[in-house]
Amino acid sequence: MFLQMKIALIGVVGAASMVVAADAGFLGFVASVRTVGANTVIDMYAGVDNASDKFLNVYNANISTTLAGGFIQKAGLATKTWKPDTAGFTSTRNTSDDSFFTAGTFSGGAYGGEFYASSNTNGDPNFTGTSWNATPASPAATTVPANAGWYTGDPTSVDNRAESLAGLVGRINTGATAASGNTLGSAGTANANFGIWCGHIVVAGTGTMATNVLWSASVSIKDGVTGVTDQRISTFAAVPAPGALALLGIAGFASRRRRA
Repeated sequence: MFLQMKIALIGVVGAASMVVAADAGFLGFVASVRTVGANTVIDMYAGVDNASDKFLNVYNANISTTLAGGFIQKAGLATKTWKPDTAGFTSTRNTSDDSFFTAGTFSGGAYGGEFYASSNTNGDPNFTGTSWNATPASPAATTVPANAGWYTGDPTSVDNRAESLAGLVGRINTGATAASGNTLGSAGTANANFGIWCGHIVVAGTGTMATNVLWSASVSIKDGVTGVTDQRISTFAAVPAPGALALLGIAGFASRRRRA
């Protein structure tokens, strides 16, 4: 269980670039952390407040781990990069030996009882070298290039719609502090009843060890109520801590809004 993991979550506060309304779509990241066999599996969601909110992209991501060997990638041409293996339908939330990113879920929900990564997921140019598209001779992409990003190839697709986070296993929320004029309050993603699946990372070790993972990225969400695009940065980090899992910090958002 994730409560056995010796990690603490710390959010780093960013400066706001513009005032954000209370109906802003992106509330921050929500994590589902669990131990599967010898590894720790973390699914990340872009937390939102409306079921009609749509995922557009993640950008300027800085995601890393201090664990030896980096993130776990499954051997094979289709699975050793951050691109989800949607052709083989092996990129699922139950995958315990492969890390990947996704722009939502295939068909917008569970298919045959399982959630698969979206086939509309594309990597941006900051996925340098063979970190997104492999070659037979390329090494496994165990690190994420600085400022990398991924996006949906079809903003109207059902794949990138929000899903209910009710009953999410091993849920960990980030907090949110109010920047100047921001009325989101301090609850942060505790108020995120919906989310779009955007990442699946796997690291070695179980609850008997400390885990160190940094996840900092900006997200664009098409607000389903207002019709505007909401863009914010949220930092979500897990660092070694003695004892059981503790939520210690808060997450901040640098935000701006523009009409889509």
